[in-house]
Amino acid sequence: MKTLLKVLLGPLLFLILMVIPIGGLDNTMRGAIGLLLWMLVWWIMQPVDPSVTALLPILISQLFGIANTSSVLATYFNATVVLLLSANIITLAWTKWGFDRRLALAIMMKVGNNPKRLVAMWFIFSVVLSSVVANAAVAAALFPIVLTTIKAVNIDDSQIKNSNYATCALLAVAWGSNVGFGTPLGGAMNLVVVNLIEEYTGQEFMYIDWIIRCVPLVIFVAVPMLLLLLTNKMEYDELPGTREALEAELKKMGPMNRGEILSAVLFIGAFALSLARPLFSNLFPTLTANYIFLLAALLCFVLPANEKEPVLKWGYTMPKIKWGVFLLIAGGTALGDIITDSGVGGMISQLLVPIAGQSALAAIIVFSIMGCFFSNIMTITGCAALVGPIIITTMSGLGYNPIPFLLLCYAACNISICLPSSGAGPAMVAGYGIDMNKMIRWGLKTIPMCLISVIVFGWILYLLWPGFAVI
Repeated sequence: MKTLLKVLLGPLLFLILMVIPIGGLDNTMRGAIGLLLWMLVWWIMQPVDPSVTALLPILISQLFGIANTSSVLATYFNATVVLLLSANIITLAWTKWGFDRRLALAIMMKVGNNPKRLVAMWFIFSVVLSSVVANAAVAAALFPIVLTTIKAVNIDDSQIKNSNYATCALLAVAWGSNVGFGTPLGGAMNLVVVNLIEEYTGQEFMYIDWIIRCVPLVIFVAVPMLLLLLTNKMEYDELPGTREALEAELKKMGPMNRGEILSAVLFIGAFALSLARPLFSNLFPTLTANYIFLLAALLCFVLPANEKEPVLKWGYTMPKIKWGVFLLIAGGTALGDIITDSGVGGMISQLLVPIAGQSALAAIIVFSIMGCFFSNIMTITGCAALVGPIIITTMSGLGYNPIPFLLLCYAACNISICLPSSGAGPAMVAGYGIDMNKMIRWGLKTIPMCLISVIVFGWILYLLWPGFAVI
């Protein structure tokens, strides 16, 4: 009965908005708001898988005419999806041949047995790696290694809830993997922002421009998050046996095989070419990062890992691709487009103009709080697709360059650490037996400090660095 009520609440809210007239809102606007509420309810309560919820824009736009169905369908396999699919394929090659595990183990070997140092290392490594690999892939690769070290100190699955060390270690990966916006390759949510900037400017937004502006913002989010995570008391001063467990795992792997080398070279090569794109953009104007990575992904199925097989075979790859993630990307983008095209985004921006128009600082505060709030109850991708167009409409209407406000709001969107709906890391860690009340409590303690850091330092950056506001 409880599940049935969760299922019915979303469509009920949608139908109420469609049937009951609300002053000033036409049928399309009411439908867009109703769809937003329906998807939010299902994303938060999860009576169905979040990826299933992401399919709603297709059905609702077709049945109720609140958007052009062809335009909605186009978001379900666009250039953003091509890039993420390609990166997903290459990182699957990492997993198949063991490069991701070797990389993580080698770094952890240098850290030692101090629990706080290990937690800090897992967090930093997650932040860095999730800036170039999809957040879900980072969390999926690192959680098993973290669990290895947790079990090495005789903490089994049933004891994780009661262990502050285990909780800190797992949250280090869950939170760190969500702060993956140092480069556009950290996930689809980054590419949604890139697309918004390119649509606004009418020109390609080079990856190096993103890195120069967003790496400081990553620091503004990550530093207070890590410091507050480490303030939680742990039951160990030094972990017994952890280093030995890592040494045994690394020794068991043996020397790097050809599959590892090729999968590493393909990813590093594609990433390097994406960064160097300004050097050859005039010569190859259509070879954008999306298709550089697609080329590298296709080479995984061609280059031989040994005498018997290529780096990847489709039979191995197809069931392991995160198809649901692509639906979430597309569904979040489609929802944002529907909200914007219906005029609801413009209506919200009009409500915000009196506040945002008072000063640049007021605008930064308003949009940062909005982005952080929405990203903790829905996917970061959906949040970026929803809030981004509102920021562009509002700030450009006020005569500001909207891009710095968009980037600062997006930094706040990455402070999404409280709920399973906040991102892949928090969703996965919930499945590893962590105490959910503890995750929410620690998250609520951490969010305000991270948000203040983004607002204060972001505003200073905006004032003191003219280049931050110029693309």
